[in-house]
Amino acid sequence: MQNEQAIGKRSIFKTDTKSLIGAVVMGIVFVIACQITGQIDNMLPWGKMGMYLINGTVWAFFTAILTLLYKQPGGLIAAEVEAVISVMYSPLWVAFIFANGIASIWVSFVAAKYDMTKWSHHIIAQAGVCVFGNIIVSIGLVFILGLPVNVAAIETLILIAVTWPLATIATKKVYDALMKSGMVK
Repeated sequence: MQNEQAIGKRSIFKTDTKSLIGAVVMGIVFVIACQITGQIDNMLPWGKMGMYLINGTVWAFFTAILTLLYKQPGGLIAAEVEAVISVMYSPLWVAFIFANGIASIWVSFVAAKYDMTKWSHHIIAQAGVCVFGNIIVSIGLVFILGLPVNVAAIETLILIAVTWPLATIATKKVYDALMKSGMVK
């Protein structure tokens, strides 16, 4: 009982075969979704400036929803499948590995503390995903791509301002629908 209180009401771990295999498969879906939305962003004016607003929102949504569904290590597996495959298309893949991992772990701890029934729970979960994840990518922008710190900071603040509310809404709506459908226990 003492240990249960230390990490919250719910366990952050789910190690059944269904969760682990599902996480790998959904990690591949995550990759495909990020590829499609990245290309859409590239076609839009903000994408030409290097801001991936649609892609960032989809990334934050998938990171949170897959972690909520598969817990750990499934959430981490799905997030890292996306990050590792990104080596084929982005020099920022190293930053993605850290951003995805920290974001997934953050969501697990939030879900262990809260039952994820309120908007505030999803706001807190996505705060960690969008803020921590985008700060890590911003560090990659500076050290890997050589962007000036002020440019990376402005881009990061814009990304957080857009992705946090949109990903929160998407995650809450989809999570509630999945819970109501009985597909998730």
